[in-house]
Amino acid sequence: MSEIKNQAWDISLVRRILWLLLSFAGGTLYAAALPPLNWSFAVFFSLLPVLHCAAKFKWKFILASAWCWGVGWALFSYQFLREIEWFVPYLLAPVMALWPVLWAAGLPKLRQWLLFPAGAVLWNVEEKKRYLDSEIPWYRVLFFSIVSAALFTLVEWTRSRLFVWNDFSVTQWRNLAFIQISAVTGSYGVGFLVAWGNTAIYGLTGFRRKAGIIQAMWPVLCAAGVLIYGHCRLNALEKLPPPERILRAGLVQCDLSQRRHASEEQVVEAVTVCTALSRELAAKKPDLIIWPESAVPVPLTSAGSAGELFRREFSALLRDTAVPHLAGMLAFKRSPDEKEWQITNSAVFFDPAKRGVERYDKIHRVPFGEYVPFRRFLPQALIDAVDMGRDLAPGNNFEPLNIAPGVRASVAVCYEGVFGYLIRKFALRNSNLLIVISNDAWYPESSEPEQHLANAVLRCVESGLNMIRCGNNGGSGVVTSGGRFTQYIGSAAARPELLRERAAGIVEIPVYSSNPVKTIYLEYGEWFIFLLWIILFAVIVYGMTWEHRRLNAAAKLSGENFKNEH
Repeated sequence: MSEIKNQAWDISLVRRILWLLLSFAGGTLYAAALPPLNWSFAVFFSLLPVLHCAAKFKWKFILASAWCWGVGWALFSYQFLREIEWFVPYLLAPVMALWPVLWAAGLPKLRQWLLFPAGAVLWNVEEKKRYLDSEIPWYRVLFFSIVSAALFTLVEWTRSRLFVWNDFSVTQWRNLAFIQISAVTGSYGVGFLVAWGNTAIYGLTGFRRKAGIIQAMWPVLCAAGVLIYGHCRLNALEKLPPPERILRAGLVQCDLSQRRHASEEQVVEAVTVCTALSRELAAKKPDLIIWPESAVPVPLTSAGSAGELFRREFSALLRDTAVPHLAGMLAFKRSPDEKEWQITNSAVFFDPAKRGVERYDKIHRVPFGEYVPFRRFLPQALIDAVDMGRDLAPGNNFEPLNIAPGVRASVAVCYEGVFGYLIRKFALRNSNLLIVISNDAWYPESSEPEQHLANAVLRCVESGLNMIRCGNNGGSGVVTSGGRFTQYIGSAAARPELLRERAAGIVEIPVYSSNPVKTIYLEYGEWFIFLLWIILFAVIVYGMTWEHRRLNAAAKLSGENFKNEH
């Protein structure tokens, strides 16, 4: 009777709904590991429900569980998008949830290929269960955990090519020793270790004790090695030789509201606030003053009274203070065919002493924020909801700006600061400082500014460069090459990364003639991702031979049955 009850539970609808809810909860653990909660330990358990479903159910339900997991993750980690339109996270979550589905789609085959010998096709259900419970070698469990984590990391990597934000590595942004491995592998090395931690914990619960414990020792040893390396690297960074110079930079955190379609009064307010804060900083004799992204919501050379006011006040500021300014602003440039003027989101450097101007135009624009992709194919209602009234043109120059004697600064504008490959391209241009200017005024109350900062931390570790961040409404300060956020401006707070107030302050940052911390990631790029692709390709080749042996065993069994019958 108990066996019948167990079978009834195995096929019951309640059991399936329970596992879908657990998968959804696992996705929420991922979101909880991100800012603002920062429960970094929670992410090491988030994938367990999907991994268990992959062992207990057929592939359609496995995909459903992964989709529920993805919805739980995306729905809560992208809640900040409600500040644009309340419905955006609810529309985005079902789409973003398709990425973990891609990972889950490979789990059934990985289980077959890596956990069972080819002859297992001849086994009945009881024989397979007995094998998993008592006879499976530990190294098979280890291979399965590694390859499953590798597949998850590669799926995350493909997502980063379309919409990168808050991958597994960002959950560890406060664990400085742990994220130092990014200097070797890039941030995806951190993400792989987190995914491997999940699959190893599953190995402890999903297989016999001896196999589970032995395979779990390997990620523990790797994590210990990563932590030792991280502490050594942080100690080495503290013992660097004295820099050639200390750059004193004044940061303007103007804390202005989002001005999608700015009125003349809003332009006047922005000009007044920014110039007043600059004059306050100029009295302290900084080497440079930095404004955040699009601090004033009209181009400096625009027509009309607002543009005229901006030019007049900004020219007077440069003349009176004689301090160089790096200002985030909209600008114009000629189209490639020279037939029209285009608007760019730019960082423009003004040096009053040399009467020189250098400029960086944002390369990686924000879709549906700075341009509308596939505009001609989208319904007008959607375009009206997100359209800024113009599509910004992308830049194409990665060269650093010469902002002070011996200081070659690569500038990333807002969203660009989360792209590892982009920051690497900047750093390879012989730059010795990173500057990120940002305007998160779209999100005045949510955790988005802190999430933005968390992503930027990993870029410093990867490149080995110090970073100055200047935000409109938070996150203004210095991020060291070890990933430590320090010298934040504004009033003291327990959580300085959450500080939202109008402020101006001076930060001092060491600058070397050349990057003193040449990281492996900087030299060789995404070699770790390439290695994971090789591992996956090798597993696929092995799987093809496994399937061939399975078919041969099945054919041999059919032949023997035919002979016995005749």
